[in-house]
Amino acid sequence: MKEQDFPALYRSADKLSLDSQKHFFRILKVHLVVLVAAAVLSAINITDKWVYVLQLLVLIAALGCSVYLCGVRPDRYWYAGRAVVESVKTITWRYVCRAEPFQTEDAIAKNNFKQSLKTILDQNHDVCSKLTDYSNQEQFTSMMQEMRSSSLDNRKNNYCEKRIRDQRDWYAKKAFFNKKRANYFFCGLIVANSIGVVLAILKAVEINPIYLPVDVFIALAASILSWMQAKRFTELSASYALAAHEIGFINEQLATIDSEDDFSKFVGDAENAFSREHTQWAARRDV
Repeated sequence: MKEQDFPALYRSADKLSLDSQKHFFRILKVHLVVLVAAAVLSAINITDKWVYVLQLLVLIAALGCSVYLCGVRPDRYWYAGRAVVESVKTITWRYVCRAEPFQTEDAIAKNNFKQSLKTILDQNHDVCSKLTDYSNQEQFTSMMQEMRSSSLDNRKNNYCEKRIRDQRDWYAKKAFFNKKRANYFFCGLIVANSIGVVLAILKAVEINPIYLPVDVFIALAASILSWMQAKRFTELSASYALAAHEIGFINEQLATIDSEDDFSKFVGDAENAFSREHTQWAARRDV
């Protein structure tokens, strides 16, 4: 299923989550850059007043970013929005596949689906009050009804290709991406720390101590480490790789399904597995 085939609540929460994520990392990036800039200014061997004023302004900017990140917490709508997205996605796939608890006749299933959406809305009232995009669009799309009305074989194929394999490919791609990023930033951290150590040694033996900006590389190393911790490249790589393997095992079970009841139970178990992985990751992000 494409993004426009999901309920409007899904698309609205997805946009809020992505926008909040970008905003959070934008502020964090500015924060780390201004801290490094403050260290650079402190290393400049110029006694003019403008240098001190500029350093003060940079430090005030860093303080403002710190207060904003801790007080406003722009990342909270990233996590909360993603929770809504995943909840809506899993009940949507259950609905279109005629899986539990929507394996009843269409009129009852549609009403139950509507009630499930309302429950998600009520349980996430704070974040849902921020969902202004797509608010005038339908919660039931034509593709949802078309997929639900199709034969068992078509629903099996759709679920296999557009849910299981699509999710597995996404996890595998993200695992590889985060592993590469972890290696890049770890190398940068080692280089920054190594240069800092060398400069500190030179400064200890009094070789041009005025022109050895040890503090700059300390701040740079700290900023790289903070970025790595915020992005959690290594943890994400391991988590996504494990999820991709688990989804592969789920995919192999689909070939044995040959009845509506078995398929309903299979989709329910698969969606529970997807939800469990997301819930565990969200919990780790909130620690």
